[in-house]
Amino acid sequence: MGAICVLFGVFPLLATFDIGPLGPDDINGPAWLGFASGGVFIAGGLAVMLGQSAPILTGLLGLLAMAGLASVGNWIGFGVGERACSGSFSLGWLGIGDQFSDLACRVPFGMGAMLLNGFLLLATVLLFQKALGGPPKLARLKRAAEIIVVLSFAPLLLIGFAILIVKVGSEAIMTRVKTGAWPRNEEFIARQKEKGLLKRFKRDKPNP
Repeated sequence: MGAICVLFGVFPLLATFDIGPLGPDDINGPAWLGFASGGVFIAGGLAVMLGQSAPILTGLLGLLAMAGLASVGNWIGFGVGERACSGSFSLGWLGIGDQFSDLACRVPFGMGAMLLNGFLLLATVLLFQKALGGPPKLARLKRAAEIIVVLSFAPLLLIGFAILIVKVGSEAIMTRVKTGAWPRNEEFIARQKEKGLLKRFKRDKPNP
């Protein structure tokens, strides 16, 4: 499997230098994208072939593969110039057609690049920590990298939360329009009453 990955990576890498069946014109972007994309497969394939026989070298190859992916994502999400993406996907009730605008192309790749950047930083710290003898070496730097990874998830969490609010809110409004009453989870309320949890939110009436 590692050798197959390396073989697949050779062709786009050679296209960077206009060698082989592919050339720079086949790369939808600057020529270095071919080098980065091919390098992902080559580094990943070599890492698979080495396995655990050389853990530090394997980890370094894994970092190179992740760096190649991150470089492509960062170029699409934040690079100079117009972006054009094609494809289709469905997100619940939201369907996207075959063509994406520049912003619609940049946003998902940009969020993916932020995630990859965070994980790349954390993986780099962990590899150096392992090379230096393991914890507690670089403990503070590792903690900072973990915080960056968590922060990189923030845009995805905010988008997911916004979609959830819109979905639940629209369903509640439709229920209100159809029935004249807001939806209530009677089963949940009954369980809380049985546990006596709702009494905590009741205010005692003042004595006259």
